[in-house]
Order: sequence, then C-alpha cells, then structure tokens
Amino acid sequence: MLNTSQAYGPLLTDSFEPFHPKVYLREYYSHLGDENRALLHFLSEAYAHIFTEIDTASILEFGGGPTIYQLVSAAKYPASIDFSDYLDENLNEVRTWLGDRPEKFPWDEFVRYVLKHEGECSNRRAIEQRIQLIRNKVQRLIYCDAKKTDPLGAGCRSPYDIVSVNFVLESITTEMTEWDLLVDNVVPLVRPQGYLLMCAIVGATYYRVGEHFFPAVPITPEIMEIKLTQQHFSIVHIHTIKAEHKDEQGYDGICMVLARKGKT
Repeated sequence: MLNTSQAYGPLLTDSFEPFHPKVYLREYYSHLGDENRALLHFLSEAYAHIFTEIDTASILEFGGGPTIYQLVSAAKYPASIDFSDYLDENLNEVRTWLGDRPEKFPWDEFVRYVLKHEGECSNRRAIEQRIQLIRNKVQRLIYCDAKKTDPLGAGCRSPYDIVSVNFVLESITTEMTEWDLLVDNVVPLVRPQGYLLMCAIVGATYYRVGEHFFPAVPITPEIMEIKLTQQHFSIVHIHTIKAEHKDEQGYDGICMVLARKGKT
C-alpha cells in the first residue's frame, strides 16, 4: 500500500491546482469497467424510480467535475439540468463537450451502455440523439463550493427536485467533522420530498489522479446512511461494490445511495 503522506506531501486544503481534468478523465473514464457499469446501472435505475413518483423535475448536478456520464439517464426524462463545479477547468471541460468541440472527451461508449441497459436502440444515430438530448437539457453551468453554507451563492438559492452529488464531499477533506458540515451545506439544496443521489468512494484516505494524490476521508456506507437519516432522508436504495484497483487508486469501493427527503 502506498504511503500517502509521502505521496502528496502537505495536504491540499482549498487548492486543486494540480488537478488536471484530462488526466482525471483518462484515469477513471477511459474504459467501461465494473465500477463505471455499476454507476451507470445505478443512475439509470434511480431515475427510472424517481420518475414513477414525479412528472417533471429540476436537477442539480453538484460538483460534477469534468464528467457528463451522470446526465445520460437523467436527460431522457422531462427535466432541466443545472451543472455545477468548483473548478473553472472542470466547467470548461464540460462546456467543451456541450459545444461539441473537436477536443471534447468521448463519452459515446457510456451513452451506448445506458441505451442498451434501457432496452433502447444503441446504434450511432441513437447515441447522437441521446447526446443532443443531454446538451439540450443542460440549462446552466454554475460555480459551487461545498465548504460554504450557501454553496451555489445568492443567485441560486431555490431548492431542486433532484440533487446528484458524486465523489465530491468525501474527496475534499480528511476530517469526518468537516465531511458532516459539507453534507449539511449540500442537503438544503434538495427540496422537501425531493431526491438525493449520492455516490462516494469508501474507505479512502486518498485517491489518485495521474501522478498526484489527493486527500479523502474514509467514510463507510453505514456512516452515509446514518448521516442522511439524521438529515431527514429515507433511504430508497443503497448499493456498494468493491474497487477495481484498490491499491493503485486508494479506495476500498463505491457506495451508491438514492434517498428521499422528508417533508420538513
């Protein structure tokens, strides 16, 4: 096991200066392994469940990084999507994909997998149609900061029907007490009786992006469930899988949670 204190030296606090979106994308999304298939399956099933309960929705992708896989299933439903992140570099990466620029990251295989899971046609035309649907559904790219009590700022205080937050809150701190506060800051973005989709790496003290190692807090599925219950969420579904490359990338597995907020 890597000695992480030697790997990344002083812990990063409010700086992601060494974070390079293209390197991160190559590290975690260059192929459809077991983890990514599980994520896409979970998101597909979660949105299918949600839209048996509601007809339309406003969706916030919170801290979405440079990725759009989270939107593939969401886009098929009657919803408007706001996409947020802390880093301008990540928002620019998403903007590049939304604008269909030549240097965009290729998400086609992820789209194809989702279409097959949904039982839809997955030929080139179907993939392009879903891609265009995603682009049409994204309304705004927004700056966010989970460490603030008003994480989207004064201009975006209306709560959302659905908030999706994946691999963010456990990956920007090393302290469990701060992780608690980060969750406290984000959950008000979900309206009463709205839904939270939360995916997280578990059992991690770091995660790797290329040659850089970033700190993480070693949460567990049990900790996630207890915290959300304390925040008046009921757990609709929770599922955990083992990591594909534990020793190299630094975490034990991935936990995926769909939860619904109470009335108060």
